[in-house]
Amino acid sequence: MFTLSLHGEEGTQALLQTGYSYCLVVRSESQRAALLKNLGEQPGVVIVPHNGGLVSNLRVWENIILPVQYHGIEVAGKLEDNVVQLLVQCGLEDEIAVSGLLLKLPDQLTLYEKRLVGFVRAMLMSPELIIYDSMNEGLSRKELARVVKFDKVFRLYFPFRTSALVSFEEYHDKEDPRHHVIQL
Repeated sequence: MFTLSLHGEEGTQALLQTGYSYCLVVRSESQRAALLKNLGEQPGVVIVPHNGGLVSNLRVWENIILPVQYHGIEVAGKLEDNVVQLLVQCGLEDEIAVSGLLLKLPDQLTLYEKRLVGFVRAMLMSPELIIYDSMNEGLSRKELARVVKFDKVFRLYFPFRTSALVSFEEYHDKEDPRHHVIQL
C-alpha cells in the first residue's frame, strides 16, 4: 500500500491499495506538484512525466536504458528485446517503426511519443507504483486511445502492483472494476 497525503490540506489523505488503478484528480498545479513530490519520495515509485522526462541530447534508446544502467537494475532476458516488445505492445506497428523511434532525439518526438518512451523506461524499472503525470492531457483522440493502453500493458507485466493517473480531469475505466477515482 502507498500513502498519499498533501500536508496542510484537509481531506487529502488516502491509501492506494496494491493491485488497483487510480485516477487522482487534482484541483491546482501546486496540488499536483505536492502530490507528485509526496508519492515520488516513496520507495518503489516511478513517475512517468507528462513530457516524458527525457534528456534532450540523448537518443531515445539511451534515454530508455539510462536509469536501468544507472541503478544497476536486472532485466530478465535481453534488454533490447524487452524494449521492442513493450513498444510494440503499446501500439508501434513493427520493428521498423521501433528502430526509427529509438534513433530519434527527444526534440524530434511528438508529445505522445515522449510519453510512450517515458512509460517504457518506467516499465524497465519494475515499479511497485507507477504514476502517470497528466498523461491524458494535450493529445488527439487517437493518441489518447493509445495512452490508455499503457496501463493495460502495465497490468500484463505487474497485475498485483498499483498505478495512478494524476490529472486535472477525471478519467474512469468502466471496464475495470479495480479502477477508482479519488478527488483531491
